[in-house]
Amino acid sequence: MSSHGKGLSSSRLTRISGDFIINILASVVYTFARQIVVFPLLAAHLTDADYGTLLTVAGLANVCTAMIGGSLNNIRLIEDSHYKERGLLGDFNFLCLLGSGVSVVFAAVLWRMFALSPLTAFLLGAYLVVSNLYGYATAFFRLELNFKRTFLCNTVVSAAYCAAALLFATAELWPTVFLAGEGVGLLFVSRTTPFIREPLARTPLLAATIATLLTYMATNLIGNLLTYADRMILYPILGGEGVSYYATASFFGKSASIVMTPIAGVLLGYFAQKDFKASKKLFAIVNGCSLGCLAVFLLGCWLFAPWFTRLLYPSLYESAAPYIFLANLASAIGIAGSMAQPMVLKACSIRWTLLTQVLYGASYLLFAWLWLPGYGLLGFCWASIASSAVRTLALYAIGFAKF
Repeated sequence: MSSHGKGLSSSRLTRISGDFIINILASVVYTFARQIVVFPLLAAHLTDADYGTLLTVAGLANVCTAMIGGSLNNIRLIEDSHYKERGLLGDFNFLCLLGSGVSVVFAAVLWRMFALSPLTAFLLGAYLVVSNLYGYATAFFRLELNFKRTFLCNTVVSAAYCAAALLFATAELWPTVFLAGEGVGLLFVSRTTPFIREPLARTPLLAATIATLLTYMATNLIGNLLTYADRMILYPILGGEGVSYYATASFFGKSASIVMTPIAGVLLGYFAQKDFKASKKLFAIVNGCSLGCLAVFLLGCWLFAPWFTRLLYPSLYESAAPYIFLANLASAIGIAGSMAQPMVLKACSIRWTLLTQVLYGASYLLFAWLWLPGYGLLGFCWASIASSAVRTLALYAIGFAKF
């Protein structure tokens, strides 16, 4: 059988389809807990300004988690076969330890930037350490292609999030909500995978792994700073209220992003297997399917997003309503890029992915600088749409050129 046929065999496609469904269900459970229960509860118990500050701090915390825990997760998937070929085990828990130190420093920076109370800063630091460890450790589910366990883990984590939100939805204790959810997830992964049993040791591959990791961290840093750029750009200009209004307008799209982007994790998990062969045809199929799904999603946004937004955020709806469709269109285009990225990452030098993120960042800042001052939140919506389109088209161009 040809490598192409092997990569697209009916049994393999059936299994991938099943994993997609399980992973989507896992994401739906997690998204329901955070987007339908946790954030509306927090919004209901905080002022618009305090909620906007929470969203901004939480967004920056997510940047840290994605840069450290998320990068380690993906590099483990990419480099795992090299370690197995040489019979080596180590490096990654050592890198997790270093990442925990960076997490504490980052929490201290946020403490000073936003004048958080000492208790809030301490809880935020604990959350960041736990979240980065959990973000890395879930790589073991993907290495084993055990997405049923991912579903079970997300279910347990979601229950912990909801319970904590009922108890700790205050301006000072809100990091406890996220600490509880991610802490339960870390405990689950530690008990069901070899994560904590791997040695805290260094191997001859450490230097090469760190070099790849730093490049990927830079890529992730840019990408995730831009994911939360709405909060970082709007907060100093329009304050916490502006952040609250835009976050409410984009709620539907951000929820879909949480549901859809883990599918990229399924893809990368399969691409990490040595016997899986990608091709231009497969690249076209994956991205064609994602665009079809996103077209249906945009129809759903047009029909249902205003109703859901009014239901979950009644106090913020009127101010957010004019921007709902455009904010969700930007999210949809961003999801399309996220679906294209795993195959580009696996088949091409990581520097190409970094290049697309730099291009994305530059276009985002340029368009925001041009349109935000004169058109306010409406201009910011168009800046988000245009920059997301630049990134997605760049990933498509690289993918079709390289396969």
